[in-house]
Amino acid sequence: MAKKFIGSFISIGAGKNQLPLILAAKERGLHVIGIDKNSTAVGFSHCDIRILESTKEYRKILHAMSRVPMTEKLQGVATRSFGDATYSASYLSEKFKLIGNPSTSVSLFSNKKQIKSLLEKKGILVPKSQTIGLEKKKGSKKNELPQFPVIVKPSLGFAKRGIEIIEEEKAWSDWQKTIKSDQWIVESKIEGDEITALGFVVSGKFYLLSLSDKITTKEPPFLEVAHITPSERIDMAGEIKMICQAIVNLTKLKNGPFVAEFKINSQGDCYLLESAPEVGGEFLAEQLLPKHYGYSYFSDLISLYLGEKPKPNFLHKPKGKAKKTAIIFRIPHKKQKLVGEEPELKLADGESLFFKESLIPEGESLEKREGNAKRPFVYGISTTSEVGNKDWIADIQDRMNG
Repeated sequence: MAKKFIGSFISIGAGKNQLPLILAAKERGLHVIGIDKNSTAVGFSHCDIRILESTKEYRKILHAMSRVPMTEKLQGVATRSFGDATYSASYLSEKFKLIGNPSTSVSLFSNKKQIKSLLEKKGILVPKSQTIGLEKKKGSKKNELPQFPVIVKPSLGFAKRGIEIIEEEKAWSDWQKTIKSDQWIVESKIEGDEITALGFVVSGKFYLLSLSDKITTKEPPFLEVAHITPSERIDMAGEIKMICQAIVNLTKLKNGPFVAEFKINSQGDCYLLESAPEVGGEFLAEQLLPKHYGYSYFSDLISLYLGEKPKPNFLHKPKGKAKKTAIIFRIPHKKQKLVGEEPELKLADGESLFFKESLIPEGESLEKREGNAKRPFVYGISTTSEVGNKDWIADIQDRMNG
């Protein structure tokens, strides 16, 4: 049984996604201080102190903390969220001299274009950048074109928003007319298997936790259809671990979660697509890993912030009889405008359903939603079958769509 701690813990965010983190802190006996601008955030019901503030307003959060009557030692600060919230957590960890990452390291990851350039210069394999014609400077060649096909995405984007694939010159010309700045990444399209790596950084050392296969739609914005564990590319674990450690070294990360996405081509080349000092992975830490491996991710994460220095092993042996486990999303039809009633999913022999959740209320409009935010429903399914990962997900998608 984990040691009980006396003290307080700050959760940057108190929404539904923060619940696993908040509950893990409560299990350790900590008083939780929740930060969220939404007064009805579900996590607030488990918090001892509630601060109504945006998770990205790190200076305002610090000021609000100065008014909190601290009767116990502040033990840690963390977030399950991404982007600005991770910077706020690092900023507060520095101010309160708590375990975490340097804010300068975390800020490097806020600009995908900048971090990609840094890693590429240091020899980490990434999709080839093509910045042709974006900056529109005087004297630039008007007929200079990239090598098609290319993927274009905003350097400050997230959740698959704004991603497009451009196949030929006219589409490239039309796209350029729509952009207002050079804050875009233009890169070569890589074909291959997509892999998500989850891990921890403990005192500057990277520990690989899991590898899962990621399946996306074939067309932009490449919505995430499913995450499956174990990955069929476990043979790449050693190389992926080395790449992640190199990223940690280059960015000077110290302590916290880490997620990276890779694409492995037919020649076995491992391209880094994205990386971040975040928990990452949709429902992987809170649903997939506990179900398939019996692993409590957030317990170890809290231990890390409490200074206990966990040393997790690479997860590759399932807890039970399941051969594989997946998180699977419903992808709406292209012309679908409203979220419909979710039909019952018929399970095949050997399958078991352990999780399902509505992501968008029935009847709500889909028209203004972008990227992954457009998916209305998610399932967690295990199988004892030996079927291949891609064939299994394709079969489930067929059943979803009737």
